[in-house]
Amino acid sequence: MPENFLTSLAEMRPAAGAGFGSYAVAPIPAGTIVAAFGGTLMDRATFDLQDPERRSRSIQIDDDTYLLGPAVREPGDAVNHSCDPNCGMGGAAQVVAMRDISAGEALTFDYAMSDGSDYDEFDCACGSATCRSRVSGDDWLRGELQSRYARYFAPYLTRRIAAQHLARRLSKHDVETLMAAIDDDPYGALTIALRIALGRPNASFETLVRLAPIDPAWRSGAIAGHVAALDRLAALLNETRGFAPA
Repeated sequence: MPENFLTSLAEMRPAAGAGFGSYAVAPIPAGTIVAAFGGTLMDRATFDLQDPERRSRSIQIDDDTYLLGPAVREPGDAVNHSCDPNCGMGGAAQVVAMRDISAGEALTFDYAMSDGSDYDEFDCACGSATCRSRVSGDDWLRGELQSRYARYFAPYLTRRIAAQHLARRLSKHDVETLMAAIDDDPYGALTIALRIALGRPNASFETLVRLAPIDPAWRSGAIAGHVAALDRLAALLNETRGFAPA
C-alpha cells in the first residue's frame, strides 16, 4: 500500500527543474485535502543518516521529529515548493488547497509552512513575483509569511510563532515564586518559570528543557532529574530572569 496520498483530482508528472510535480487534472475546490505524507518517524540525528534523495522527499512534523518518506517515490511525494503557493498545511502532514485550483495547475506549498530546521535548504527558482531566491529553515520567522500563511503552518510552527509573542522575562514575583518552591517541588516550579520564559503555556517539563537555550552538557541531567542540573537551571532563571530573545 502507498504510504503517501494524492487526491484523485491530481496526478504526478515530470516537472522541468523539479524532477516531478503534482498537477490538477480537474478543478479542485478550496479546502480540499490534496496530499498527505506518510513514512517513518525519527529524530534529527537518525534522519541525517538516511539517503539524501529520500530525505528530500520527507517532512518535518515537530521540533525534533521528521517523517522519512518511502524508499520509492510515490505521487504524494511530488507536491513541490513555491513562494506563491496555492496549497498550505492542513495539519502536521496534510496539504490542503488554499484557494480554488484550476485543471492544469501545479499543486504547490511554501516549505516555510512546514520546515523549521536546515534539513532541506536550497536555491529557489519558482519564478513567482514573491520568490525569495533561497529557501531556508528560518523562513517561518519572516513576519510577512506569518501574516500571509496564518492558518496554514504546521502545528508545531504555529506553536513556535505563538511562543514568540507570549515569551517574556520573568518578573521579580515570578523569580521569588520559583525560588520559594524549588526545594519542595523542583519540577513544578521550573515548569511554571520555563513556560513563562519560553512562551509555551502547555508544554511539559521535558519539552521545555529541550527547547531552552541551555548548555547541552546538563540539559539531559535536568530531564533525568539530577539535583545539580535542576539547581543550575533554577540559578540561571534566577540570575537572568529567562532567556534573551531568539
